[in-house]
Amino acid sequence: MPDEFPVLRPDLQISFYHRLKDLRKRFMAQALARAVELVPVRQIDDELTRFVNSKALTRVAKFGLRGELFFAVPCLVKNQPFLIGYYRLLLGFSQKEFYNKGPFGRFFNLEKKGIISNSAQPEVKALCRSLIGSAEHLVDGIDPLSIGIIRDLQVLTLGPQLRGGKNTRLGQEATQAVYALIEGVVSPYLQEKSKKAMQIRNDSGRTVAIRFSGDPDVEISDDLRVMLSIEIKGGADASNIHNRLGEAEKSHQKAKKRRCFEFWTIHRVGIGQEAARRDSPTTSRFFHLDKLLEPFSPEHQRFCDHLASIIGIRSKN
Repeated sequence: MPDEFPVLRPDLQISFYHRLKDLRKRFMAQALARAVELVPVRQIDDELTRFVNSKALTRVAKFGLRGELFFAVPCLVKNQPFLIGYYRLLLGFSQKEFYNKGPFGRFFNLEKKGIISNSAQPEVKALCRSLIGSAEHLVDGIDPLSIGIIRDLQVLTLGPQLRGGKNTRLGQEATQAVYALIEGVVSPYLQEKSKKAMQIRNDSGRTVAIRFSGDPDVEISDDLRVMLSIEIKGGADASNIHNRLGEAEKSHQKAKKRRCFEFWTIHRVGIGQEAARRDSPTTSRFFHLDKLLEPFSPEHQRFCDHLASIIGIRSKN
């Protein structure tokens, strides 16, 4: 078993933007109060002394606060595993960001179900050391400390988390729209269809498979090769377009290793071709989603014509 986990540095540049009312925050605070009721104060103080930097404890005490408000000690986490959510929100990490980093995914059921599996039990101390290390950075960077600050930090963390959920929905809707568009192009040749795949027979008699998955979002291949990789970035947030195009580039690079020869990226942000190509040089064609979905637009025509050419069918347009 590992002796320690990485210490994640919390983002202290948190904007007080989107003050969301959070029922989960209240639940987590209640979980902490319940754990403190059930665990002897002497045991909590002993573990705070053992696990937490004395400078950080002194700083918290300076503002009349107890250490467990910031520092996840093992005796409390073992008594109330839901508390992982309390400390995660306090440190500014969304569920996706926290549980997808390094080894932390194995602790998801602590927050979700309030249980510690047999395999996770021996690692609770190492997890707490990691959370405490992050909290030490946090308390050193905030002045003053207060109960109100704790509540604000936990609520603000939900902003990115909820936006992440919204982005996921936008991505799903964009993929569904592209699915319908592709189906319209290949419908005269369609042999089989499911939610995640289509199969056609082209004008040369070859079977072509169109798969909708996560990496890439769309892959088109025949028995000989992968012909086309399509990445769909349906978010409309311009501030994050460079990251999304970078993700598309990584996916296309993987497809390139599988000897794919054509790479398309569909996005929803007004960005110039040159700028987009700097973020994803592997992309051979960029399409704007909203323009693409306009039936008589040049973008729509271009997509349909190129798609038909690659898979070997006649374009309907």
